[in-house]
Amino acid sequence: MTTAQTEQIETTPVLIEEIGDVTLIKMNRPEKLNAWSAPVSNALNEFFQALNSGEYRTRAIVLTGEGRAFCAGGDVSGFPGAGAVGGGQARRRLWRRPHLETYTVQVMRSCDVPVIGAINGYAVGLGFGVALGTDIRIAADDAIFAVTQTTRGLLADYGLGHFLKENLGPQRAMELMLTGRRINAQEALELGLVVKVVPRDQLVEEAVDYATQIAKGPPLGMAASKRVIYMNEEHHLSRVVDFTSLTIDSLFVSEDGVEGVRSFVERRDPVFKGA
Repeated sequence: MTTAQTEQIETTPVLIEEIGDVTLIKMNRPEKLNAWSAPVSNALNEFFQALNSGEYRTRAIVLTGEGRAFCAGGDVSGFPGAGAVGGGQARRRLWRRPHLETYTVQVMRSCDVPVIGAINGYAVGLGFGVALGTDIRIAADDAIFAVTQTTRGLLADYGLGHFLKENLGPQRAMELMLTGRRINAQEALELGLVVKVVPRDQLVEEAVDYATQIAKGPPLGMAASKRVIYMNEEHHLSRVVDFTSLTIDSLFVSEDGVEGVRSFVERRDPVFKGA
């Protein structure tokens, strides 16, 4: 990658650093706890598309968040309910079939390079889905995971429902989705959602060292191994993304969906009516 290309990447909400054979990627909206936004999504997708097309070469990737959080969910300032709080009116959006290149979790899963998630602080809502979309996860001791969407009248999107069932089985996945309770780093380790818990100040170093060891392996063999692991899941994940994309648009503009986002902005418990 040229200096000009590196400078261009570093002006986006995603920072990219090459450390030997490992590429360290940081979501870079620390003032928003790395809440998911279109610029973050676009920058990550562009990187993985370049990787998948052979324009960018690396042996392993570490994905983390700058500052106090991995990703604290979607940026609610762009949600219909948030607009309604300010006097706007939520509008139903036309549904369009999701494309692979627009969903970071699918692009990460489809790439031939192992992606290590270094989970710091909050990985909740959509951020939980992004975390589980990585291949192997190491958590800081301050990591917090939670399905926050359903507690706000919405739906566990960005592949989260699929990943929870894949990792935990249907009963435990259902419990987390319906209660929205928080999971700390130690419970995440016990449940098998992460492979290791380390002190917060050692997280990136540990994750890069871990990725460096993996990067010493044979690239073709690792790519084939990753494909085998996900071979039977790719179609299922695509179906889940299709369904959640369609359903969440309807939930966004339902009374409960607007109330869920409004109550979050107003920092109070929501009152749902089933409408």
